[in-house]
Amino acid sequence: MDQKIAKKLNGHAIGMIIMLVVEYVLGITTSLFVQFPENAKEVQLWEFSWSQIPLAAHIILGILMLAGALVLIIRAVMIKDRRWIIFSSFGLLGILVAGGSGATFIPTQSDIYSYTMSLAFMVALISYGCGLYFSHLNL
Repeated sequence: MDQKIAKKLNGHAIGMIIMLVVEYVLGITTSLFVQFPENAKEVQLWEFSWSQIPLAAHIILGILMLAGALVLIIRAVMIKDRRWIIFSSFGLLGILVAGGSGATFIPTQSDIYSYTMSLAFMVALISYGCGLYFSHLNL
C-alpha cells in the first residue's frame, strides 16, 4: 500500500482515538456531576439531557464519531486495506453499541446501559489502537 495513503488512515485512526478519549472524559464528567431528575418521563429526560453541557457535548461528539467511523471504514474498503477494514469494522461496531446503549440509558436510567457503553468504548479504542499498531508492522 502507498505510504501516503497509509499515513492518512493512521492519522484518521489517531483522530478517532482522540475523540474517544474526549468522549470518555465527557461521559465520566456526566456520571459524576449530572444528576438526572427522578420519576421524569422519557421526553423530560431527553430535554434535560440537552440542557446539560457535558452530556450534550457527549451526545454530539458521539454522533461525530459515528460519522468518522463510517468514513474510516469506507476509506479502508476503497483502498482494499484488509487490516484497516477489520479493525475499523470493530471500531464502528463499538461506537454503534455505545451509541445505542447511551440512547437507551437516557430514557431508562438503567446502569447496565452505562456499563455496556463503557465496554463498547473499550472495543472501539482497542480496535483503532490495534489498527495503528499492526499497520506499522508490514505483515
